[in-house]
Amino acid sequence: MARGVPWFASNTDLTIPSGRGIAPGNGAAVEVVRIATGAEPQVAGKPLPPMHRETILRTGAERPLVVGDRLDTDIEGAFNGGVDSLLVLTGVTDGAQLLAAPPHHRPTYVDADLRGMLTGQPEVVEDGGGFRCGGWTAAAGAGRLELDGDGSPLDGLRALCAAAWTAAGEETCPLDAGKALARLGL
Repeated sequence: MARGVPWFASNTDLTIPSGRGIAPGNGAAVEVVRIATGAEPQVAGKPLPPMHRETILRTGAERPLVVGDRLDTDIEGAFNGGVDSLLVLTGVTDGAQLLAAPPHHRPTYVDADLRGMLTGQPEVVEDGGGFRCGGWTAAAGAGRLELDGDGSPLDGLRALCAAAWTAAGEETCPLDAGKALARLGL
């Protein structure tokens, strides 16, 4: 690398979920080499589009869906590739990080795990200044996100996402979501 040898990295995931909790991912090793050599890798995989694009071409996918557990690589990769994404909450992303996500980290769909690929996503609808999903209604209040209703915590999270992201626009959401997330157990 220091002598001009090309260096390629498949992805820059700093951490990965494991049976024992969060563990170092490929991105951690990439950082060690980057710091030691002063070189920058060419990243072929997420969040950059080359591998996504190649997969779509090879499979002939007409409506591809990127599924992942990280906002900064999986979901950003889908955004960069212009395709839909499903965030599964089995990895490193929690509800607070999801609500604060900038536009390029916002998934199309959210579900608890990979079973979400087999079930439909309930519609989130605008409802009198707020957003409704299932039995929940979420709205942006004075400095915080407000949540009312009951039902599936995932429906509440989906409604909160719509309220937070609408309030934030092209920025990250500055509203406090702690109380609303606690009500959902997230």
